[in-house]
Amino acid sequence: MKLVGLTTYGINVRNAEQQQLELHNIFGRSLIDIIYDTATVAKKTYENNKEEEAVFTFDEVKKEIIRNEDGQDLYQILYLRVKTGEYGTESEIVDSTTGDLVYTRNPRQADVMPFGCCIIIPCGEYVSGVIVLQSLGRMGISTVMKKRLNEYVRAVNGSLRFVMGTIVPKVYLERFFKNGILKAVRLIRYGIPDDDADRYGVDKKVKSIVEERIIRKPTGFLRNKTDALKECIAGTRRYDEVVQIDGFEIDDLKLEFGMGKRNKTISLKNIDNITASEDISEDVIIENGHPTFDSLCEVMKETGEFYLRAKGLLL
Repeated sequence: MKLVGLTTYGINVRNAEQQQLELHNIFGRSLIDIIYDTATVAKKTYENNKEEEAVFTFDEVKKEIIRNEDGQDLYQILYLRVKTGEYGTESEIVDSTTGDLVYTRNPRQADVMPFGCCIIIPCGEYVSGVIVLQSLGRMGISTVMKKRLNEYVRAVNGSLRFVMGTIVPKVYLERFFKNGILKAVRLIRYGIPDDDADRYGVDKKVKSIVEERIIRKPTGFLRNKTDALKECIAGTRRYDEVVQIDGFEIDDLKLEFGMGKRNKTISLKNIDNITASEDISEDVIIENGHPTFDSLCEVMKETGEFYLRAKGLLL
């Protein structure tokens, strides 16, 4: 079974002056209502993008308002399941067990797959929210959804732009520092000195060689390196200054976390480009290789709400 993942991005809508608009008042309408109305009208109808040789449709569309125990509105959430796929190339479908040819797909036929996503916007005068996108193995819909949501916003006013960006690294890492278990610290060096190459019996000056030192079950690392890690996240300390070993030049420092049955390895070298991606394969109900929409919605809502709170958008 392919891994089911969720990736979370921050979202906002900007005008020609790069000002962020209040998401419940985009020319008198909320962002969620704009997308909901567009998706509802287009539901179950495939759109053919001949330039990209791809088809797309909305398969499920629903929205709700989440309230607290006192009945106060907390946030509005839009759930979507889209189906999309590419065509233009002939391919053969074979039985994975026997290798027998089952079917030949012609270039006009698209291999369509379902993907879920949700958009969450806190109630009140806020200019940012989050979008949670489901992936399956290496396949995802971040590019296609960003493009389409931008088109829907521009249909309201041509000067507007829908923006998706990575979650602030500090917000993302805090989730793992508080709720995750640090399983390993990985110190990586690309290429090795000639003396070491001789000892290892490998060719000298080969940059593709990777040397990795792994500290498993690093009890106390997060506690003892708290200040260094905070400074690294804040950009005031280099990743290769968090851990230093004589004679070993660190080209990357990676932390491997576990959250329940989920695993995530984070590179402190590329901390500004971290995307909030998580494996949720064990948290959803799988039917025919895909998560059911209802089980996926629950996990997307839980994930999105966490990031709203972590970003300070939800008290």
